[in-house]
Amino acid sequence: VLGSNGKWVTMGIPSDGSYGIPEGIIYGVPVITENGEYKRVEDLEIDAFSRERMDFTLNELLEERDGVADLLN
Repeated sequence: VLGSNGKWVTMGIPSDGSYGIPEGIIYGVPVITENGEYKRVEDLEIDAFSRERMDFTLNELLEERDGVADLLN
């Protein structure tokens, strides 16, 4: 809320499809915050190790979502 003073922080926000995360999935991405708002850090290069970990996390999130889907509908 107070801002990140121009530094990147990780925040769980709805994905816009960037970084290979499907749109609408709540996922931790790098942002800069200021005046109670956030702005995604765009176009970062993702190395193979990071991509592997991101995909692992995404798959966990999708499994959790699918596991409770019948409770949400």
